[in-house]
Amino acid sequence: MIRQFTPQDRQFYIECSKMFFSSPAVVHDVDPANFETTFDMLISKNPSVDGFILEYQGEKAGYFIASFAYSNEVGGMVMWCEELFVLPQYRGKGIASALLEYVKANYSAKVKRFRLEVTKSNARAVRLYTKLGFQELQYLQMHIDN
Repeated sequence: MIRQFTPQDRQFYIECSKMFFSSPAVVHDVDPANFETTFDMLISKNPSVDGFILEYQGEKAGYFIASFAYSNEVGGMVMWCEELFVLPQYRGKGIASALLEYVKANYSAKVKRFRLEVTKSNARAVRLYTKLGFQELQYLQMHIDN
């Protein structure tokens, strides 16, 4: 089952975020205070973000967060698939595939592109995303924090 975040999901989300951001899927540290801020944003129904709890056989199995931005390159909105995390014991059960198919089916009328980041070393995720139709962009990602 895929459902929106509720206030009762706070602790689950924070614990999963800690696991996600300490995993090889992430290349830099994140301030744990951000988890609280992000959760508050997710349950505020801000149109810039959306998130889901992923369940498997009635148990919370992971989460997904997306953000939205306009892109001149595609002439419309882009959904950034920011975080997709499935607890280790639930991996390989089709949860991530089902979530991404759900997202494509429910947001294709609203966005022109779905975009995500993945570390090259996360071969399992790269295979999944490729299988689902994602293609590599030849951009070097750069940032500056303030």
